Amino acid sequence: MELPAAMIGGMVLGELVVHGWDLARATGQESTWDDEVLTMVYQEVDKSAQQGREMGIYGEPVAVPDTESVLHRILGLTGRDPNWTA
Repeated sequence: MELPAAMIGGMVLGELVVHGWDLARATGQESTWDDEVLTMVYQEVDKSAQQGREMGIYGEPVAVPDTESVLHRILGLTGRDPNWTA
């Protein structure tokens, strides 16, 4: 199946951010990314989150207020609790 390069790029960047957070959080480290990167990732994840849940890729969304950071809102969309600790 062919997909647009921009879509694949957004998916790959999203994987790096989300799984980077997973690893950082699990090892007691902080993860930081440029706000422009996070905004782009949020937009990409928001477009595909429901489909991701239907495919079993994401868990049910975790409620994160709009006042929280973009990273926390990305995590919530993917079914992660931004306050989780190891």
